[in-house]
Order: sequence, then C-alpha cells, then structure tokens
Amino acid sequence: MATSPDDARPTSSDNRRKPARSTQYMIAPAGPGVSAQTLAEQLNQFGNILWTHDQRGVSGPPIAIVRMPDEAAAALRRSTAGSLIIEPDSHLRAASFARPASSFIPAAATMTALGPDFKVTIRVLSEAGAPVEQATVQLVGEQASVQGRTDRDGNIDLTLRDEVPETIAAIFVIARSGHWGWWQQRPNIETGAVNSFTLRPLPLPGGLDWGGDAMRFDQIPDHCRGADVKIALIDSGVATSHKQLADIEHGIDARSGEDRSWSKDVTGHGTPCAGIINAAAQADHGIRGYAADSELHVYKLPLDARCSDLIAALDDCLQNGIDVACVGVGCERGSVLVAQHIAMAKQQGVSIIAAAGNSGEGVLFPACSPHVMAVGAVGRMGSFPEDSPQAAQAAAASAAAGGLFVPPFSCRGSELDLCAPGVAVIACQSPDGYAVCDGTSLAAAHVAALAALILADHADFKGSFIAKDAHRVERLFQILKDTAQPVGHPWQTGAGLPDAARALGVWSDQRPLAMPLNAGLREMRSAIRQLDRIPFGASQAMIFEPPRGPANVTRLPLNPAPLAFQAAGAGTATVHELRTAMAMAGLTERP
Repeated sequence: MATSPDDARPTSSDNRRKPARSTQYMIAPAGPGVSAQTLAEQLNQFGNILWTHDQRGVSGPPIAIVRMPDEAAAALRRSTAGSLIIEPDSHLRAASFARPASSFIPAAATMTALGPDFKVTIRVLSEAGAPVEQATVQLVGEQASVQGRTDRDGNIDLTLRDEVPETIAAIFVIARSGHWGWWQQRPNIETGAVNSFTLRPLPLPGGLDWGGDAMRFDQIPDHCRGADVKIALIDSGVATSHKQLADIEHGIDARSGEDRSWSKDVTGHGTPCAGIINAAAQADHGIRGYAADSELHVYKLPLDARCSDLIAALDDCLQNGIDVACVGVGCERGSVLVAQHIAMAKQQGVSIIAAAGNSGEGVLFPACSPHVMAVGAVGRMGSFPEDSPQAAQAAAASAAAGGLFVPPFSCRGSELDLCAPGVAVIACQSPDGYAVCDGTSLAAAHVAALAALILADHADFKGSFIAKDAHRVERLFQILKDTAQPVGHPWQTGAGLPDAARALGVWSDQRPLAMPLNAGLREMRSAIRQLDRIPFGASQAMIFEPPRGPANVTRLPLNPAPLAFQAAGAGTATVHELRTAMAMAGLTERP
C-alpha cells in the first residue's frame, strides 16, 4: 500500500519540534536619544509588542513590553551588543495573607498511605450556626496539602492524595472577615461525613490594637495625623464601600490608567492596608488610620501584576506629587528598569516603603533596593486566641524582645530595614467588614503611616529638608531607623520596631527591649543558615541586576526638638502641645 507524505513523517515525540516558549519582556534603550517609535521599529521583527511605556508622557527612556520566544530574546541580546536592557517582565505577588506555619509537620512522612484519594467535606459555621462564606480551609497531610474556599453554604470539598485520616497533620481555617480563624493539629477528620467547625466572632477593640500600642501611636499629640501629606498605596485596590474608607477620592488603575475599578478590592489585600493608613475614626471602636488626615492615592494593580505595572504606578506617583509610596507586592529577581524609576522617584522626594515578603526567605524586590525601606513583620504573644492560625505562627517563630516574635513567613536578610506589626492585625476588609490579617504588607502600611506623620510634623521637614529631593527621603529613613526600638537580630528585624513617640520627639526615653545575648546568637545562626535559601543566583538569563542593600540614610545628628510646633515657637501651640513641650523639658510628668 502506498504511503502518503504525512504517513512518512516521524511519529516519535522525541523528533517532533516543540513549540517555542514565549516570555513577556521589558526592553528599553541602555542610553539616551532613542524614541519609542525607533525602539518599536527595532523590535517588530522579534516579537509581539504589547505596548510602550511612554504613553502617559512620563520621564525616562521608553520601555516596550514585548512577548517573544526566549530564543528571540537571546538573539536580540547578541545582535544589540548591550545597547538594550532586556529583562523578563516578572510577575509580582502580594506580600500579605501569609501561608500557615508548617514547621510542626514531619519533615519526612511517618506513614505512606498509597491508596484511594482522601476526600472530605468541611463546613465552617459561626457561633450562631450561620454558614461562613469565603473562608479559606487548608488541610495539611504528611505527603501534601490542599486548600479551598467555602461556598455560600459554608462548605468546601477537599481531596488529598496518598493520605488517610491518621496522616492529617493540621487544619487551618481563615475567615475573610468577622471571625477569628481556627487551627488544630492532628484533627479528627472523617470521610463520608460533613466535618463542621465553628469560628468565634471577632470583637473590635475599644482602643488601638496591639500594633498601635507597640509603636506608641497612642503617645503622640492628637493633631499629628499626617495632614497635607500624599500617600500612594500600590496594591490590589481599596473598597471605598467600607464606611471608614468612603472618603478616599483619589485612585487609578495602574494598567489601564482610567475608570474607578481602583475603588473595588476583589482580593481584599489592599483594603486592610488602606485602613491602617487612612481609615476615618469611629466612635464605637478603636480601629482608625494612623495618618487619617493624609491624602491617600490608590494605585490598583491587576491580578496578574507585573514589574511593568509597578513602573506605571511609580510614574503616576511622580505626576501626582506623592510623598510616601507604600508597596505591598514584590518578586524574587530584581529589575534594572524598575530600579531606574525608583531612583527617579527618590530624586523627586518620593519615599518608598515596601513589604519584605512572606516567603520566609530573602527580601523581595523592590524592598531589597538601597533606595527603598524594607519592612518585615513581628507579632505579639497574647494578641490572639490559642487555637488561631496566628498561634501556629507563634509556635514556629523566633523569639524577640518585649513579648514580640518574628513569624516564620517574614522575609529576612541584610537588606531588611525595620519590622512592624504584621501578625493578628485587626483591620478593615472589603466590602464593609473587619478581619484578622497577617503579612509584611500590613507592617509596611504601619511604617508608611508613621512616615506621613513625620513629614507632616517633624521640624526638619519644615526647614532643612523641606525640598522634595533624595536628601529628604534619606533623612526620613534615618529618623525612622535611628529612633526604632531594637527587638532582635538585624537580619530578622532590621533596626527594630519604629517608635512614633521617639520619632516625633514626644518622649525621648527608649524602653529596654534589647535581646538577651544567647537569644541573639541563636537568631544570628538562624539568619546565616537562611543564606543558603536566598535566591541570589541567576535563575534566568539576565545581563543586568540592580544593587541590593538596606535603605540609604543620612548621617547627621537628629534634631533634639523635632516637632514642628517646637521649632516654630509656642505662640500658636495648643494647650496639649504646650504640656508636651513642658514634659520634654522636665517641667511636668511625661504624658
């Protein structure tokens, strides 16, 4: 029988040509004088140009976002001989909603249960018996783990392979809002039945929560609320449907540059951070923004956010005269093009404060940049129930001073600048509720709020450092770091926990929170071991890599009387301000 040409083709998969793998790249000229049109013409033959970044008239070189096969990118690098910066447009991930601790799970399985899939139904209820919708349920076995979210009936079906009831190591239940979460080791989980778990309600604190107390926001004058300071929140958007966030008026979608999608927060990641910074006070509870009089600008990143979206957000910060940018996302690898825009922002007085990350490994980019303040997370013992997921974090944590601990999820390394409350933080949640939140993005929001108070009321920023430039940024970073309370090893906590009272000069005494020597040595050994896990090596073919390091700061003496009203004289001071000044002079008891 005759064969057709198609029949004669090899059928072995080894001989078939695999489709070329395509990656999204950011490409920009390495030198000046190249227009966006010239760049586009140069790149047309190599891939599909998605867009160029000079659409909004921003400063700096044009950037083309191109999807092309990796082979084409390699050929482009060779042909241009370094005249172009070519780097992957890396995905960004949110630095909140930390994964539950797993250090209590056996390192190697004690039982190998190769058998039928382990299928269970979990039902999550409130104390009143109502279903809890959108609660995250995670089952951790000795071989693997699985998680999902409850439906409107409070149910979730989960399947684990190669597990039996006896090998389930733990269960975590985390409510989206309104309840404390729940954690249990070696739970009694049954197949063929509905396993019900009840969550206790979340009472709102009558005063500031533990984080406000730890950073001593309660010790500063009532008028210190960040007036006339512009803060950018670069995150997943903010739910302005929340009654405490309804006054936020400024926002933009970082990718589209238009519409009001920024005022919705599907993931619920940006809303808690916005509340920490800017929530209006309510009479019936103590949750409020620490910089409630600041002007918050929301830069919403898409669900599939990339470094190019961060560039767009930073450029909008420049156009809107932003003073402080709080970044709640990051990636493992650095980006020279993002670093260039960070440098431009710093030169124009934008102080960038970024979450260190939640992988428990090396500090993420852009937090690891020497032009950015990297913030890790700490928790406080006793601020959560013993059966909550936060208790699991504490059980696997590194001890710090003053009842604080460093959760295992908080990224660490020599680039870390500060730590701040990031465990069991009670905060606003979309669409109009409250939740217990964990993550380094919450810690960064605390520091961003304090930065706004310093810029608004510290005398340095009414005089020597009033100009919006890089010196202003580095002076702010110096004040934050030099007035922080040391609480642990610098690789895990940086310079320590920021102290609002010391930063603003209200109370110069520093509470003794130094770590015992033996604990410090333990943390140093642990930090050194982490070096093996930090991904410094090149995982992709990249020519350029920006520098890493702690934030650059000025090296000048701190102002002994930093509050602006003290520098300006007491003629316009309020009674409260005069009492504060007298206390600093030792004429009355300190507040």
